[in-house]
This record gives sequence, C-alpha cells and structure tokens, in this order.
Amino acid sequence: MQVPCVDAPHTAIRPKKKRRVVCESDPPSNIGRLPNENDVWTRKKASVSAPGFLGQTSYFDAFTDTRNGLLDEIPYLAGHDNFPVDLKRINLGARVLTLLENLPFYRDVITARYKIWTGWSLGWPVTNMVFTAAENMWNSLETKDMDTNQRAFFLSKRLFETHNRALEVHSSMTWEEFQTAAAGRWELIGLLFTLTGLATDWVPHSDRIFMRQNTMDASSLAITATAVGDICLQFCDSTGIVNDIVGWLLLHQTTLLAIVYGESDFRPWRKLGELSTTLFALGLHQDSSGKAPFFLSEMRKRTMVAAYSMDKVLATFLGRPPLISWRYCDIQMPLDLSVEEIFADSVIRDAAIARLDENNGWNLESSLVKGTWPRIALITNILREKVLELSLSWQLENLSQRVEELSRESRELRKAMPDFLRWKPDIDMAAVPRVEYDLLFEVHIEFLYNEFLLYRTLGKRTQTQPEAIIDIAREILKALVTMISEKTRSGQPIKSMGFSVCLPGLPSAGVLCAELLRRSRPTVISSLLEFPRSEIIQNLTLFAAYLDGIIKPHNPNYRVAQQGQKAIRHVLDQVLSIDGPSSIVEDSGTNDKFIDDASLRDGVNFDDHDLFLGWLDGNMQHMSDSWLSWVNFT
Repeated sequence: MQVPCVDAPHTAIRPKKKRRVVCESDPPSNIGRLPNENDVWTRKKASVSAPGFLGQTSYFDAFTDTRNGLLDEIPYLAGHDNFPVDLKRINLGARVLTLLENLPFYRDVITARYKIWTGWSLGWPVTNMVFTAAENMWNSLETKDMDTNQRAFFLSKRLFETHNRALEVHSSMTWEEFQTAAAGRWELIGLLFTLTGLATDWVPHSDRIFMRQNTMDASSLAITATAVGDICLQFCDSTGIVNDIVGWLLLHQTTLLAIVYGESDFRPWRKLGELSTTLFALGLHQDSSGKAPFFLSEMRKRTMVAAYSMDKVLATFLGRPPLISWRYCDIQMPLDLSVEEIFADSVIRDAAIARLDENNGWNLESSLVKGTWPRIALITNILREKVLELSLSWQLENLSQRVEELSRESRELRKAMPDFLRWKPDIDMAAVPRVEYDLLFEVHIEFLYNEFLLYRTLGKRTQTQPEAIIDIAREILKALVTMISEKTRSGQPIKSMGFSVCLPGLPSAGVLCAELLRRSRPTVISSLLEFPRSEIIQNLTLFAAYLDGIIKPHNPNYRVAQQGQKAIRHVLDQVLSIDGPSSIVEDSGTNDKFIDDASLRDGVNFDDHDLFLGWLDGNMQHMSDSWLSWVNFT
C-alpha cells in the first residue's frame, strides 16, 4: 500500500504540527457532505486512530501501572464515527459488492474445501459467520426490489457508515454478541473473498464447481480474491480500523498472495509486515486471555501462532531476518481442543479441557484434528527461529557448541512429542486421513531439516563438512523415498510432496552426491562414519526418477528440479563408471530433450565437491513453490 511522503523543512527545529480532529460539535454539514477532489488530502486529518497495545517502555506505561492507582488499562483501538467518505470510494466499494451476486458459488467452493481439510486458524464457526453475515446483508428485505448495481451502491454506502465503529470485546461476551458486532464491516467482506480464494488451493481445479456457467475458474477466482482483499484492507486503513477481524484478513491475505504470486514476490513479505505490526498493536504477542471471552482468546492464540509460523517460513525461504521474534513475545500455547469445542457452551468446553493430559496438555484421544497442529507449529517454529539466528548471523563465536546444543534441543523436543504425533514408515495409510498423514510426515521432515540447516551452516561458516550432516541427509532422503513409494502404491496423489522434494529433498540429495564423489577419489581419507553406499545410490536413483512425476512442467520449480535430477544422474554415472557402465542413469524418455540440455549444468563442475554444493545452494534460492501451503492453517 503506497503511503504519501510529505517532505519536512530541513531546519533544526521541528515545525509545530497542526492537527484538527473532527468532533461531535462540528456542524453536520461539514461532516456529512461528500468532499470534492480538492479535499482528497485534507480528508486524512479526520482519521486519528488510537495507539493500541503499549508496552512497559512506552510513554503511557506510568499511567497504566496499577501501583499508581491511575488507569487500569490502555485505550482500546476505537473507530471514528464521523469520517467523511467520497463518492469514488463508495463506487469502488459498490464494484466489490457486485461480486456478491455469486455468493452461492463462493459458499459451494468453501464447503468443498472444508470436506478436504478443516484448517486450524479459523475453522468452520468463524467461516460460516462470515458467509452468513454477507448473505444476510445481500439478501436483506430493504434491497429486494433493487437490481444488482443499485443494491451494491446502497450497501456500499451503508457499510461506510457502519464499518468504522469499534469492535469492542469483553471477557463475558458471547459468540452471538460477537457475530452481531462483527456484521456490517468491510473487513468481513475482504475475509470472505480471501477465504474463498484460499479454497482454490485445496479444491481441484477440475472440480465440477468450476465448470458451471457464469462462474470464474479457480485461477481467476484466486486473483480476484487478492484484489478484493487489498481493497477492503485499504478501506480499513483509511479509517484507522484495527481489530481481530482485520488481523484474520491480513493473515489469510498474506498466504493468498504467496500462493498466487509466489513467496519470492515482494507482496507477501510486505503484507507480512502489516500483519505483524497489526498483531502487535492488538497485543496478541502477549497473554490477553483476561480481556476476551474464551473462544476469542483461543482464536487469538491460533492467529498469533499462524502468523509466527508464516513469518518463519518466509524468513527461511528468503534468507531474511524474521519480523516476529520469540524473544519479544509471550506467545501462548493453544489448547488441544477442536474448533467446535472452543465455541461450545461452557459445560462441553470444560469437559473437553478436563480430558487433556494434565502434564503436557495434549489430548488423550490420539486425535490429529483438534488443536494438535497449532501446538506443533509453535514448537517447531520457535526452534526454527533459533536455527535462523545461527544461520543468518555472522557471529562465529562458539558456533560448533551452539549448533550441538540446538541439535540436542531438537532431538529432545522430537522425543517428547506424543507417540501418535510421530510419523513412522509402517503407519497404515488407510487408517489415517490423507491430509493428516501428510502433516505427520511434514513434522518429521521439519525436525530433520532444522538439523540439516544447522550443520549446513556450520559447514559453510567453517569450510568443513560435518559428518553429522551425512546421516541427517541420508535420513531425509530415505523418508522421502519411502513416503513417495507408499503414496504411489496406494494410488494417492504425490503432487503434495513437491515442497518436501524441493526443500529439503534436493539439498539432502546434493550433500549425499557430493559425499559419493568425495569417497570415489583414490586419495580420500577414510571416515569412521557409516556410509551405506549401496542404499544411498538406490535411494538417489529412485529420488531422481520420482522428480518427473512430482514436479510437472507447469510448476515454477520445474527447471530447478530438472537441474537437480540431471546433477544426481551425472554424479551416479561418474561414481558407478568405476565398476563399468551403469543403467541407473538411463532416462524414462518422457523429458529427453529437456534433460539432455547442456545449459542445465552451466557454470558447475560436478566433479568438484565444493562447487557442486555451491551450485545447488544457488539454485535453491530461486525455488518458488508455495512454502506456506504446508503450514495448513488456512
């Protein structure tokens, strides 16, 4: 979002600011009129938002210190009743609202998505509230005799009159009261489209839903949703509106931007900045359970965990410092409850809480569909941030010791997980829903990849090859090959494996290829580390063969995957040529022309261990698959 920059005079004395806030005593004619185009900048002075959360170093802390007996709490983020709206903005809102003519189509898309995976950041109660509020507004009796354009204009004007009121919450607030307070807001409209856009990443684009006449295809729907989400956020920003629904909208809009445009695009990163500052202003980075009803308190925990997880995914992908640091946050662990239990009456809710393990908080039903995933996300991403602190820092002091300590912490966290949350190669896939089975595998890989990053950082900073990374890379590759083989045998789609195949699959394969090359040299010094050469060669062969089926030509990562495949097969050919010709590197024939392209190997000597890994690292920086899709909070 562009913010106008106003140049200040270059003097030693700061000029005194002139500020005028619209007051209740202002003449109605000045408040209610539609300004002309000359007022486009002067309108801004009507919007002055409250600061939101203020910490103990803030200018207001002395007044909120309970020992002083002054104020008990900070000002809440309030709305502005008298903000003037121009006709252009109303017309833009009307253009957005005309899209609600296809509300039944959007509800069908979101319903189909929930049959596949329920997510954990909002769940069906909030999603249904969003759609029900929009349906009630669009189908209201006062607009029944209007055509689509008249209805959209009327409702747009009405929304601008009502949406800037504060969404005030209190600890005794009921879910019904919250729904009433949430109605009539632009942020709710934006959330409806963003959730619908995200659903297109779950529902197959060949589904009959997208084949109906006069409806958008999945790709067009996702792109439209990003535009509507941004417009609604602009409406909120222009009036200084900040509340929980705006936070939900920003969270899902950031994810949608990454899915539509890719994580390497600047837009998701910029939107993540807006999300993080909004959550800080709302105070979600600290315990706020005493000021909110139970259902909202738990949803705030999940919102903060989802944002924190997204931050670590993008920071890792882009190699940038995270925007949300655990050192400055007291992120609360969500309870291991289902969304339905969170929104249930107190009797059902309290009974569900009583059934949790009193020692560690996990559910005792071995259920994977309750609050398991946000809890795992918080655990693994706090660890990931510590890994990033080492990986992105240039301080080498005690690096080896710090790597070992973090590696030990990772193993202990992994060991402390309940048994039902551990992925095992012999899990009966028929007994576990596909999405949940995939998530168990991703958690398994996540712990391994954290350790891989640690020892890869140690190796790059010290110009060595830590022996531990060979074992980790071997375990990652073995798990990937096992998982893909199981999916292939059971007839399950393997497209969802793209994330793990690219990262950390290709880097792990690269490390093992480099080690194979190193050990093939006659002058190499033998290592005490066990190196099952035959197993590694077989798994590399299978992994290279699977790349064709997982990363298709339309995938943004296709070229990098093909480069990795060619590199793996070239190394295998080099290593096995010592014993004679090998058939392992024979291609299936489906991509002969592309794979034989010598440009895939430009600038790299595959016989050189260090140059090979350097080439692989460089290509990994250009991966553009949707990393955020595996977080699965949407």
